[in-house]
Amino acid sequence: MPVEPKLAATVILLRERTPDLESDDDCEFEVFMAKRHENARFMSEHHVFPGGSIDEQDSTKESRARLVGINENIINNLKEICNDPSNLWIIATRELFEEAGILIATNKSGNSLGKIENKPKKLKKYQKKLQKNRITMTDVLTKENLYYSASNLKYFGRFITPELSPIRFDTQFFICKFPLNQNINLFYEELTESLWGSPRQLIKNFKKKQIKLIFPQYSTLKRLKKFKTIQELFENSKNVSSHNRLNVF
Repeated sequence: MPVEPKLAATVILLRERTPDLESDDDCEFEVFMAKRHENARFMSEHHVFPGGSIDEQDSTKESRARLVGINENIINNLKEICNDPSNLWIIATRELFEEAGILIATNKSGNSLGKIENKPKKLKKYQKKLQKNRITMTDVLTKENLYYSASNLKYFGRFITPELSPIRFDTQFFICKFPLNQNINLFYEELTESLWGSPRQLIKNFKKKQIKLIFPQYSTLKRLKKFKTIQELFENSKNVSSHNRLNVF
């Protein structure tokens, strides 16, 4: 009998880039990936987008109460994935902060992170406590009077690990603009190297065997390659339906 896939979320961070005029790569954005630790139980030494599986803290009433900017139409279209699809945005936010030190959140009015964004040492302390299970993501936001910001994480697709695999995930992919006032701070017990590149560059690196990818990452990069700008990409991700969100491999 196939292993039941565990609910998971991953975040594709995007930032603007200058197109390479000496090549045919006119893409105006680049994508963040990180190399998994050589001792990782799953996908060791492969390049991935930051992410991971659901944790007990992600589905509490306290966490759900701190989620703002959610689109109820999108939630309704995702209800076959889990009982409360809003948890997916919470998983994505926590995993991104835990693995890469990037905090996607907002104040109650939906404007900014406030002073915490200019305090990298404080963010790093929170990140370490979260990694060691000394604090929850919702605790961090509550202490800083912040909220999970669903509007900053756009749903992009879904992949389910094949039934033959002994480790399976039902992973939801999100796209997110990289906050330029923050810095990547990897969780080195899980991720060891940072890499930015256009989708075309990353695919080229893979074909040259300079990086390792599994099908979900490779397929996502091929999909990202179709877009020239971040704006165009975000516009395409607005309409979530059974036709464009269920990519099962």
